Amino acid sequence: MNVLVALHSYLRWILLILLLVSIFKALSGMNSKRSLTAGDKKIWLFTMISAHTTLLIGLILLFVGRISFTNKPEGVSVMKDATYRFFLVEHPMMMIIAIVFITIGRGQVKKPVPDAIKYKKAFWFFVLALLLILAAIPWPGRENIGRPLFFGS
Repeated sequence: MNVLVALHSYLRWILLILLLVSIFKALSGMNSKRSLTAGDKKIWLFTMISAHTTLLIGLILLFVGRISFTNKPEGVSVMKDATYRFFLVEHPMMMIIAIVFITIGRGQVKKPVPDAIKYKKAFWFFVLALLLILAAIPWPGRENIGRPLFFGS
């Protein structure tokens, strides 16, 4: 199980880097009014794949991890306990919404609209996804839910 937690933790950094690159590429394309390039399409695809892979591992952890629905102590109310509420409700919901935004942003590639509109829409969907992800990560120092920046440290 620790392997999945470590993988989920490290994939977050890959996702954040790819998402930042995607945002930069979308902003750059939007400002320069250039055509959508194969490089843009690939980065956006890798960002979406990374997000979906991270989500899949997270969903597995949601049901069989150390803090999961199946390992919840008897008598603990998920909504009244800040730790369980964060890891079983808030974190998964914000991440799922963020990944939907990433998927929609990447989907702009296939739209029959001018490239400037593709860049603009992708940019805003990626920014919204980034904000949700940053809000949903259990950063160190967050009371009851903070985790190390890197698994095992």
